[in-house]
Amino acid sequence: MSWLTPRRLRDYPRLFALALWGAYGLEVLFHQGWRGGLGGIIGSDFITLYGAGLLYRESAARLYDFAAQAGVQAALIAPTPYPGLNPFISPPYVAMACGLLTFLPLLPAFLLWNGLTALWTLHAARMLWRIVPLDAKASGLSFAQMAILMLSFFPFLAGWRVGQNHGLTLWLATGVLMAQRAGRPMLAGLLAGLLLYKPQFVLGFLILWLAWGEICALLGFGAIAAAWIGLSLGTVGSAPYREYLAHGAFLLSLPWTEGFPAFALITPYGLLGTLLPPDARPWLRATAPALLIATGLGLALLARSLRGQPFERQAPAWMLALLYPLLASPYALLHDLMLMIPLLGLWAAYHPSRRLLQVAVGVYLGGLFLPLLGALTDLALPALLPIGTLLALSREGWFPLFRGAHRKPPARS
Repeated sequence: MSWLTPRRLRDYPRLFALALWGAYGLEVLFHQGWRGGLGGIIGSDFITLYGAGLLYRESAARLYDFAAQAGVQAALIAPTPYPGLNPFISPPYVAMACGLLTFLPLLPAFLLWNGLTALWTLHAARMLWRIVPLDAKASGLSFAQMAILMLSFFPFLAGWRVGQNHGLTLWLATGVLMAQRAGRPMLAGLLAGLLLYKPQFVLGFLILWLAWGEICALLGFGAIAAAWIGLSLGTVGSAPYREYLAHGAFLLSLPWTEGFPAFALITPYGLLGTLLPPDARPWLRATAPALLIATGLGLALLARSLRGQPFERQAPAWMLALLYPLLASPYALLHDLMLMIPLLGLWAAYHPSRRLLQVAVGVYLGGLFLPLLGALTDLALPALLPIGTLLALSREGWFPLFRGAHRKPPARS
């Protein structure tokens, strides 16, 4: 990749940032109510979360009543025309947490949330920049440049526009890694417990801790999980949880649900859901748990082979733990590609190689162009990014499963 000179690596992300944020600025400038200048609803996902918080506080029994959700969302953005239901499909304790946002009116709450998203992202950038090798910093990777790379990463802007929690996800996942690296597993577990608003993103960490017998991390996670879920159960009872579990099949049918942006799915399940003919969908739904279990067993075996090693040698397991929900779970969206950033940060810090630059550029550009191509073809093409990253990692020879557990990971160059 000789065309990627240091100057281009510096200037191209800045040009992308100007173009993407300029387009977003024009959308806000020409908005009509909550409808942006490009036609979509600004903050659509935040409105869903905010509406769920209202329902939880006022009528938790109707939390998963889609008609009730639609009514609340329509009322929140009135007189802006309501485009259709954006369903709330997270666990009840997430709605309880969203209820805190509803003590502010919708617009101030949305502005506060996006402000926090920016702060969380910048702090995550700071944590990762501290572990970047000195030679990379000497080559021009300043903290400012790293922040520009992250803020111009299209999945970040896509999540920012709709008010997603991707900045918080990035911050918590990075915090787990940095706490574990610093020898503070209890803190790592506490942070993982806060990440339970997206349970699939915690599974990789839990598999590692179970395989390593990391009791302190598991206790920290359990304390937060018990407090969060227990408080919700104590206030609204178990009925919303039973209804939530009854909607589990809905998650498996999202790739072919009318109106759902299937092109933004980033999992192999989502890609297959958009590739396979309709008569293959029951088979795909039936095999989803098997994919989750098989991939989890592979991660557990990798973790066992690295038990007792220092964090540097365990880095490949942490990288695979970050990839695990993007590879094995049925549901993850474009903004969740922010998890690729700490993965690349670990790669740069502990096992840098020529292939790292190729993958980083591929993820950065793929995050922009694959969703656009996917929207044109109705295919979940962003799913190629986690798959391609897994293949690149395996070719580095870091996984004992592929090269024999008796051999050590490659030394840091």
